[in-house]
Order: sequence, then C-alpha cells, then structure tokens
Amino acid sequence: MKPSRSCDKCYRIKARCDYVQGSSECERCARLGHACKVERAVLHPGRPRTAVKSQSTVSPKQKHASPATLANRSQARLQSEGHLLPVWGAFGQNELPLLEFALHPDQIGNWLYGPTFTNTMRTDLTTHIWGNSEELKDAFLAFASVFLVSKHADSAEALSRQHVQRGSRAVQRLANLSTVTIDSARTALTLALLLSTYNDLVTGAPAFALSRSALLRAMPYRKQLILPTTEGTNPHIICILFMEATECLVIGQVPLFRHQPLQGNTLVDKYYGISHELLPFLYDICVLYSSIKAGSISWLSRTLEFERITKLVDPWSPELAIEARDGVIKNSDEKHHFLLQAKVFKSAVQLLLLHTQRNPEAIALARARAVQVHSEFLDLMQHAVDRPNYALFPYFVACLELVDPDDELASIVLDTMNKSSAGLAPASCQSMLQCLKHIWKRRRQRPDLAWFECVDEAVAMGP
Repeated sequence: MKPSRSCDKCYRIKARCDYVQGSSECERCARLGHACKVERAVLHPGRPRTAVKSQSTVSPKQKHASPATLANRSQARLQSEGHLLPVWGAFGQNELPLLEFALHPDQIGNWLYGPTFTNTMRTDLTTHIWGNSEELKDAFLAFASVFLVSKHADSAEALSRQHVQRGSRAVQRLANLSTVTIDSARTALTLALLLSTYNDLVTGAPAFALSRSALLRAMPYRKQLILPTTEGTNPHIICILFMEATECLVIGQVPLFRHQPLQGNTLVDKYYGISHELLPFLYDICVLYSSIKAGSISWLSRTLEFERITKLVDPWSPELAIEARDGVIKNSDEKHHFLLQAKVFKSAVQLLLLHTQRNPEAIALARARAVQVHSEFLDLMQHAVDRPNYALFPYFVACLELVDPDDELASIVLDTMNKSSAGLAPASCQSMLQCLKHIWKRRRQRPDLAWFECVDEAVAMGP
C-alpha cells in the first residue's frame, strides 16, 4: 500500500519513507532507532518549510518582483522589524535592503541543503553581522551583492555604484587582514560555508573568489591544524580541498560521522563526510603545495615534510577512530558505512601526498593509488544508497590521474559526481569537471606536471 504521508523524521530530511497509516514505524526509523511519528500539521501545497508561522509568506507576484521592488519591500520590513535586526551605524539606510535580501528566507533556503535550518540560520547570521568586526560586516555586504547579481540578470541597476565599490573593497580587506579574534575567524568560516553551499546550489565557479578570501581570513587561527606559514597558501587549492570539509571546521568541535544537534525538542541527524583526524593533513598538504608552487621550499625540506606527513597518515586506522566515537555510531550498518567512508578519504590524502613528488616512481604509484581510491569510492556508493556519502572530493582527486579521457568518460565522471552529491550540487560538479578537463589537457602536453601547478588556470576558466 502506498503511504499517504511520510513520517516526521523522513519528511524533515526528504528521505524516502514507507510509513503506512496504522503501522508501528517505517523501515528507516526502525533501523536508526528513531521514534516514528506523524504529528506535523497539514500545510498548503508548495515547497515545505519548517516553522512556517515565523516566516514571511511570499506571493507569486513577490517571487517575480524586480530587485528595486524587492529592495523597497525589504526596507519597509526592516523598519517594522527593527527590534529583531538592530541597525549598525556603518550601514546606511540604502544598504539595509541589500542585507535584508540576503537574509530573506528564500535566499537562506539557497544556502542550506533543505529548509530545516532556515529560521535558526537567519537568527545566527543576524547575530554574526551585528556582533563581529567591521571587515566581516563589509564581507557580508559583498556576498549579498554577488547573490543579488547572480539571481537577477538586470539587478545591476538595483545596486548603486557605492554598493559595488564597497563590496570590492570588502573582499580585498578580508583577504589581507592579519589581526582578528577567534570569534570573527569562526564567522569567516561560517560565511565561507554559506558561500560554498550557495556555490553548489546556484552559481558555481564565480563564487570561488569570495570563498577563498573568507577561508584565508580564518586560517591563521587554526594553528593546531596547520603549519605556521600560511600567508602564501594557494587560495584556489583551499577551495577545492575544503569543499567537503568546511562544515567540520565551522561547528568548532570534533566533527562526528553522525551528529544529532537539538532543534527545539527534536534531535536532527547530521552527517559529516570526513574524519576529523585527517583534517590537519589536508591543511599541511595544502601549504606544502603552495610552497612548491612558489619555489619557496628546498628539495630537502620538501622531502622531509613529505616523509613527516606520510608517517602520520599511514598508521591512521579508521577502526581506532570508531573507538573514539563510542555511543555515536549506533549499529553495525553505520559502523560499516563509516569504515568505507574513512578508508576512501585516507587513500585520497595519500594520493595528494604522492602528487608532491613528480618523479617517475611517484607518478606510477599515484596512478595505482588513484585506481584504489576509485574502487573504494564505488564500494561506498554501493553501500550508501539511502544516505549521503559526501565523497565527492576523493573522487575528484582520483580523476586527476585518469589517462587520455575522452568525451564519453568525461560524461561518466560528471554523472558519477552528481550521483555522489545526490544531485544537490550540479553547478559545482560542472565546475569541477571543467577543472579536470583543463588539467587532463595540460597533462597530455607534460606528463610530469603536478595538478596544483595549473589549478589557477583551471579554476579561472569557470564552468
């Protein structure tokens, strides 16, 4: 019998549900040990959102309103909600509608995978904007400008010259600033996460420039994870490496394979795609790449750093990581999924290390390791049929070593990327494919070329 309604748990994360009226529980809730209930109110037809009463109702006419009209309505709404959005003196009255546009529920829905956190994210963003440094306030204004331009083809007329100029200055200051607090660094990472998600869902490659600035802004404050010399780190590499890892850094705690934050009276499942023990090595490899590319590291230092990181990565065991998560991983199925996930990320980190040694032996080892990563990735895909696997980044790394790919293989790569991200990131998948195509082309011309030596060119090409 076809279910009349999904249970509340499956409905919240848009998962397939086999709940039937009168039955005890659906298969997913039984497997995860959730309380299977249907207590939510029946909503009007349309895109579902949580906590509907706290959101503004948007009519069809409002959805298609011009940017100027939207700005005027936003300004009126700001004036009526002044107690919720306190005015910071450095923002003029003509700039507040732009911020309200970025904080509008429809926009926040584009920054998150699903509407579950729309209302809490609006509150959190408002707190960040008015509670941190001037540079981050300017950065958010720059982000809002980019979002408005990307959403409306004719929106340039709605943005004053002052908005555009200030947005450009904000990005430059964000990238160059050297003294901030831990709180503002955490906010920069939050902005980077939001921008990366918006990049996935809407814009694609053009968001890289802003995202890399926010990530660079926060990097000096992760000293326990990175080398002391971060100033010369290639910002393009940062964006690609941390596409999957940013959320782990934003939450400011040890990320878990399965995390259940409390939303009101409900525990919400959240899954993370990388083991926190591997994050320091991604940072170190990123800095090593940049040093090699800039020619600022000797051959001996390069070899010693390669050996140091290798000695730390090779002994790392996913089984030991599971022991550190006692009580978090609930059953054998989740344990198996975590092992597959951690295994493919470890192999990807080892492959990234081999990319720093472009001699014939290392090139051969890298190609063999890429085959292993691809095989482990397919195993994870086969097992993760009813849950996100978050292994897009390891697959991207493995594809760097493909030999003589043709158009048919490129099509398969794009299709696999979309399946890995559950179809949620089509713009980023297309951007990553274009990046791969450029690197493949350069590798045919020069087989010993390291991919990070030409990543600037590839990212600059856009989708």
